[in-house]
Order: sequence, then structure tokens, then C-alpha cells
Amino acid sequence: MSTIRYKWIILVVCLLLVLGGCGKSIPAINPALLDSKMSVLLISKPNLAEATVSTLTATLLSWRDTHHISFDWMANTEALQEQQLTQIKSMPYNYIIVIGNDLNRQILPLATTLTEKKWFFLDDAIATVDPSLQATNVSWKQTDEGFMEKQWNEWVKQQQVLGKSIEWVTMSSKPIPSLWAPSEEAETISLTDAQGWFPQFQNQVKQHGPSWIALYAPVDAASLQRIKALKVPIMDMASTSIEVQWSIILPALQQTMSNNLWAAGIQSYTPTEIQIVNP
Repeated sequence: MSTIRYKWIILVVCLLLVLGGCGKSIPAINPALLDSKMSVLLISKPNLAEATVSTLTATLLSWRDTHHISFDWMANTEALQEQQLTQIKSMPYNYIIVIGNDLNRQILPLATTLTEKKWFFLDDAIATVDPSLQATNVSWKQTDEGFMEKQWNEWVKQQQVLGKSIEWVTMSSKPIPSLWAPSEEAETISLTDAQGWFPQFQNQVKQHGPSWIALYAPVDAASLQRIKALKVPIMDMASTSIEVQWSIILPALQQTMSNNLWAAGIQSYTPTEIQIVNP
């Protein structure tokens, strides 16, 4: 056998051994890595604050780049359109995050039918209604039922101690706490959703001569101007608002998703998750 042929045989054998060795060193795909990948849909209401949009954008990109979470974002959504409904139903989203009180209440019936997807509802304002929630695939963050009472109880008590009288303005869905206006003082409460409420309210103010008019529910601009014309100091409790601390909420959501720490039902915001803004 010639020297050249012998060298070629040795070279071929070496190549086969190298290729065989390389083949054995290729790692198998880790099933846990595949299982860890997830997709998220964010649905947000119109007119979010610019700072909130920036935080949401940065967070979603970080989730994608750091935690391998793919995402879609339906921004500025006032009401779901047919195309959006089709996308939600057809895409295999693991989690859907909805931001906005009105959106949450509108989308809840849909969420309860798509049980294969888990939904995070995040209120960004004080809840006017505490809905009953039975769905095991919905987790809803909102202010607790006694939120307004906790915020204003000290002020009301102070007025009561000072002997100051209060004329209340609210609506039937937001009753005045009984400790603030006992049943025997029902005539000091006016409901803005009652037909022709203002003339009766005006007469009551003239009759009672209150120290304060307290707005426990919001009124329209025209009604507010008429109330101001009565020349009684106004405490606008209804303008109390919250600012959600997204820098705290969003990392907590990511931990919940990544570590499968799902907890369904109504979840009250903690003091660190919201900032309260009083008038």
C-alpha cells in the first residue's frame, strides 16, 4: 500500500472518530427550558400616563430579553373589537393582563369562558363596585371594599366632634357609611341618580344649613357649579384617586408567572402597591 493511500485512510478514520465524538457531545434539548417559555398579552385602556406607558414598554422588553417571555400589546383599548376577540381566542397566551377599571368589568365575562388562559385584572382607580368573582382563572387587583371609609373616617369624626353638620351627595351604588350618616339622618343624603335630585337637595341645604357639603360620588360639571353656587364649603371626597406603583406590581406579576404562584380571586392592593392622592 502506498504511503499516500495509507495517510488518506488514517485521515478518514480520524475524521469519523472526531465526528462520532462530536455527535455524542451535542446536548439534548432540556424539556424544562421548553416548559419555561410563555406568552403574555397586555390589554390597556386609552390615555395612560406617559410614565406608565414607558414603564410598561421597558418591562415587556425586559421580560422578553431576560425571562424569554413573548408578548403582544393591545394598547389604547376602549372596547374589544372583533379582530381582537379572534386573536385572544386563537393565540395560545398563557397569561392576559388587563389594565383599567372599565376594561376589567367589560372583559370579565369573556375571561370566565376562556379558562385555559389565566387573567390578571389590574384596577387603576378606586373600585365603585366590588364584583363577586368565582372564576378560578382570574386574579383581580383592586382597592378593598372599605377603602374610602378608611381614607376619610378621621376627617368625618373630626367634624362630628366639632359639631359640624354634613350634607351628603352620592349615588345609590355608593351608600354613605352608617357611622357617618345614621339612618335617622337619611334626609341629609341626596342621590344624584334619582330623578330631579337637585331641587330637593337645594331645599335640604337651605333647610339644614350644613357646615359642609360632602361629595361621596362624582357629579358632572354642571351640577358641581350649581352646588358651588349654594355658598357652602365643599369636601370633594370623590376626587380621591390612586396611582398604581407599576415598578412594584409588574415584577411581582413576573414572579407569579415564572414561578407558577397563581392565586385566583379578588386581591386587595397593599399600601406599597398604590399611592393615594387626596384633594
